[in-house]
Amino acid sequence: MMPRARLTIAVAAVVLVASALTGCSNTPPDLQQSTATQLQTGVQNVTAAAAAGDFAAAHDALEAVQADLLTAAAADQVSAARAAEIQSALNLVSADLVSAIEASRPEPTVEPAPAPSEAPASVDKGDDKDNGKCKKKDDDDCDD
Repeated sequence: MMPRARLTIAVAAVVLVASALTGCSNTPPDLQQSTATQLQTGVQNVTAAAAAGDFAAAHDALEAVQADLLTAAAADQVSAARAAEIQSALNLVSADLVSAIEASRPEPTVEPAPAPSEAPASVDKGDDKDNGKCKKKDDDDCDD
C-alpha cells in the first residue's frame, strides 16, 4: 500500500477515535458513550482491514461505521456538529480507501495480436466475378 494512503487512513482513524473520546466531559456530551464505543469498534475494524491490505473489507467496514453514525444522529445520540466532524473524517478515509482499491487492481495486460499469416497467392473459391463475360466461347453457361 502507498505510504501516503496508510498514513492518511491511520490519521483519520486517530481523529475519529479522538473525536469520539472527547465526548467524555462534564458538559452534555456531543456523543453518547455507547455510540462512541460502537463507532470506535467500527474504526478498529476499518484500521485492521486496511493494515492487512484488504481495502475492500476496510471500505465495507467504513460503510458500516457511516451507517452507525447516521443511525446515531437520527436518534440524537450525537450532535449535528460532532456528526459533521466524524463524517468529514469518514470522507477522507473513504477517498483514501477508494484510491488504494484502484491502485491495488492489477493493470490489464494487453496480449499482442497474432501476426497475420500469409494467404496463398491465388485461391480459387469459385466466386467468379467476370462481370458477365465468358472465359470460353463454347461455355454453355455463357449468355452470349
